[in-house]
Parts: sequence; C-alpha cells; structure tokens
Amino acid sequence: MTEEKYPDKENSSKKMQAKVILARCSSVHGKSDNLFGMRVQKFGSDWKRTWAFKIDEERAHNEGYDKESTNGTFDPVEGYPGCPYCHSTGLATCSCGKVFCFKDEEGNDSTSSTLTCPWCGETATYEEADRLDLQGGGY
Repeated sequence: MTEEKYPDKENSSKKMQAKVILARCSSVHGKSDNLFGMRVQKFGSDWKRTWAFKIDEERAHNEGYDKESTNGTFDPVEGYPGCPYCHSTGLATCSCGKVFCFKDEEGNDSTSSTLTCPWCGETATYEEADRLDLQGGGY
C-alpha cells in the first residue's frame, strides 16, 4: 500500500492511504488488451475509486499491483472516469475472485446480466457488486 502525506505543515502526521487494484474489461475480449488499474483512496472507513488507467501485465507486476489485497466498498467519486476501455463504473466479482467492469450484453450499465468473466472465461449471471473482497495474484 502506498501512503502519501498530505501537504499540511500543521498536521504532517496525517496520511492518505491509496492503492491500485487490477480489473479487466468485460467488453474487450483479448486478455492482453483489457487489463486496467483502479486507484482507490481511503475516505474514513470506505475506499473510493478515484482514477482508472490502462496497464499491461508486465508493468502491473513490476509495480506490485497484482499483489494488492483489500476489502470494502469501492464507490466511485464524482468525476471517476470508469473503465478506460468501455467507461462502465460498475464492477462484478467472479467465483475466481477477480474483478471486472460490469456492462450487460448490449453494452449498457446494468445491475444483473449473463457475462463471461474476462479472467477465467466462466459464463454466469453476475450482479453488480456493492462490496468487494479483493485478493491479488495471477492474471
């Protein structure tokens, strides 16, 4: 976990917690072309998604993003751009334990849809997750 100090001279002991967690886009069907990172920041007891960016597996591994583990709510902040491939702000978790952006088969944001996990290939009916338990490791 990266800890960044607030630029506040009066309270320099106050630290901001931020991480990058990995996800895949369910709308792009090439494993080498659909990985992205989501920067999450701790606000009180909740995690908020603040930014998302495309990344390749080698760089994600070198940065240690594939080893991050955390759980909680991951609501987007106002202005969060969503998935850098399809712009969805919804997330789903597969039984393989991995996270992916959530759009229905027509490409619309939805709360439930039959999708194929872009990590393991399992096709199932997924629901948009409101709480995630993220475990790093593997692609």
